[in-house]
Amino acid sequence: MDARALRAGAWPATLAAAALEYWQADGARWLHAGKTALAVVMATWLSMRLELSSPRTAMVSVVILMMHQHSGMVLARGFYRAVGMLAGSLAALALFHAFPQERVLFFACLSIWIGLCVAGAAYYRNYQSYGFVLSGYATCIAAVPSINNPYGIFDNVVVSLSEVSIGILCAGLVSGLVFPQRVTAMLLSAGQQHVAGFIGFIRQALRGDQAPDALKLTHLRLMGERAQLENLRSATVFESPEMRVNNALMIRLNHDFLDAVARFHSLHQLQARVARAADHRAGEALQALSGRVLDALPAVEPGGGLGLEQARALHARLQALREDMPGHILSARASLADAGAATRDRFAAGALVLDDGVADLLAFTGNYVALRSPRPADEPPATADRPDRLLSSANRAFAMASGLRAAIAILACSWLWVASGWSNGGSALISTTIAIALYSIMPRPTTVARHMLIGCLAAWLAGMVFNFALLPRLDGFVLLTACLVPFILAGSFLGTFPPTAIIGLGFGIYFCFLTNLANPAVYNPVAYMDAGLATLLGIGLASLAFATIVPTGSHWLADRYLRQLRALVATRVCYGSLAGLRLTFESNLRDFIQYAGTRPATGRASQAVMLNWSFAALEIGLAVIYIREAVARHVMPGPWQAQQDLLLAAVAGLFQAPSPHTLQRAVETVEQVIRETAESADWGNDASGALTAGPARVRAQLHVIRLSLLDDAFPLLDPAAETEERAA
Repeated sequence: MDARALRAGAWPATLAAAALEYWQADGARWLHAGKTALAVVMATWLSMRLELSSPRTAMVSVVILMMHQHSGMVLARGFYRAVGMLAGSLAALALFHAFPQERVLFFACLSIWIGLCVAGAAYYRNYQSYGFVLSGYATCIAAVPSINNPYGIFDNVVVSLSEVSIGILCAGLVSGLVFPQRVTAMLLSAGQQHVAGFIGFIRQALRGDQAPDALKLTHLRLMGERAQLENLRSATVFESPEMRVNNALMIRLNHDFLDAVARFHSLHQLQARVARAADHRAGEALQALSGRVLDALPAVEPGGGLGLEQARALHARLQALREDMPGHILSARASLADAGAATRDRFAAGALVLDDGVADLLAFTGNYVALRSPRPADEPPATADRPDRLLSSANRAFAMASGLRAAIAILACSWLWVASGWSNGGSALISTTIAIALYSIMPRPTTVARHMLIGCLAAWLAGMVFNFALLPRLDGFVLLTACLVPFILAGSFLGTFPPTAIIGLGFGIYFCFLTNLANPAVYNPVAYMDAGLATLLGIGLASLAFATIVPTGSHWLADRYLRQLRALVATRVCYGSLAGLRLTFESNLRDFIQYAGTRPATGRASQAVMLNWSFAALEIGLAVIYIREAVARHVMPGPWQAQQDLLLAAVAGLFQAPSPHTLQRAVETVEQVIRETAESADWGNDASGALTAGPARVRAQLHVIRLSLLDDAFPLLDPAAETEERAA
């Protein structure tokens, strides 16, 4: 603060300005923390008013749900929490019905059930995984406290479901009615920035002045942003009826993005290789066509966004360019009439890839504008021409390993409980179950467990102060609220900062869990200390399991992901049904590229190796899909079926058993098919049929496959063995 302003008597205005500046910077964080505290107080009051024995389950439910600041995410998470708690409670009843007095069999079946739930959580995406998580640890929460009193299991299930319902109700009401923050607004804002980055990527690809590694990192960042937008899309359907109607449109927007980004990345690779040919005229002609596309794209500042009017103007320019593109391509081909056949062929392939990329970008901008434009009331909702459900693309081996890890951790904790005769071993088992289930769906579970352990330790110490220094001096719910709110505010406020988000969440969860407000209150320091130690032990055991049993950074897991990717191309892409094929392939590639981004920089399965495999699979796989789709739509020349069989067999063989031999065989097969189609008059290799005939587009994709196989970044390619026909 300015000392001269204070001496001049202007300190009130200076303080007010500083307070306003601070509120503008962190006001939203405090507002969210206040909403969380309000929801916790409401859940506590309602639980006590209904004379439930302990409101901590309702309080913990509120803290977990309110970790999100947007109402749509709270509602989505609350819905799957309710479904998961119901399934877990029914499983608890079934376990007690089957093994009321057989503790060994009970723990064995409990560990198997939780392992299956964790495997389901690792396999599915978005909020579905949270439902599986809840199904697992809800069984433990409902069953373990009643293990010495099997007849009390039904009452415990009813109380647990009642408290969870109260927590969901309070969190949903506060999030949706008190200064609500809508996911829709966040989705549209993030979408504007994402599109700006996407256009920047296309400009870099068309200019060709970006290093391949830098372009791949940009590609990786865009994939991560797109995955985040998909998560937001999943939440908007719970919040906004309008966005629910546009759900198919948002899914189609995602496909248009993946198609366009793959086409322009392939075009960048093709232009780089064509530019190194002896005859530079094909490269110069492609650069001239790319310049027309560059002129249509706006120059967006890094970190900026693309507004609705800018998007409309871009869509109009792309539409005009799309209409004029056939004429520009035919004119450029005419200028290459005296060039060699290989030069004309290269230009035709690049021109058609560019034309298809413009078509994909046009579809993307059209859907982008339609999503943000108000639709007349009598206009029917948009329908997708592809399946409107994103299929799971998780790795089965990873899901099974996650389930096995959870089952082993639960069995180990159960054995420690039985062997030691520890009276509070049930708390350790519940803590282990919550940690091993909840953290399994997070990207870096070992780090998350460590941060949760810090938050739990802080909550344990804060709970001592609250339980034994403050609570005995309180009289009435108003004073209880006054002492409870600061602790909830502290945890929620910490949770709004990315570096301390997990610590803040852990503090809020375990403060409510360990404080264990009872109705009536009980003063028992020994039980509190014992429960805290049990909870810390449970989190520590889960952390040990994450670090030792199939850790997420292991080479074994990376190999499993890589095998899944190669099998996807070798089997599903080459020989699977075309129905839903592109959707399955794109979602798998998106997840694999995200996983590759988490790999270490060095090692056998380093980030560079995994990214090279992912981009090779993306370009070759999409090219094969485009060929198969074109063949399904158009009548191909007579010998094509035999040529296609050779092509698919070579590509499938390369991805099934990658080696220098299978790579060389694939390159030779693709070049053979290109030569045979070039020599056949039935393929219509004249300028008039370049843009309309299906065979011409098939030939363009053959060049994409060939150039991807010859790319320096292909994992098996020896740069010294590269063969480029420069003399043509």
